[in-house]
Amino acid sequence: MCRYGCAELHVIASLVGGIAAQEAIKLATHQYVPIDNTFIFDGHTQNARTYRL
Repeated sequence: MCRYGCAELHVIASLVGGIAAQEAIKLATHQYVPIDNTFIFDGHTQNARTYRL
């Protein structure tokens, strides 16, 4: 994470933490398919992407 002017770091941190927790539950329960490889979230434009490397 990087910080810039007028950034709300706690909002981005809670979003990324929630996504990480959701993926951990998926891995533990084997009920749903986890994200395949790489997840990138851009807090400035509020876009999220997943990439297979």
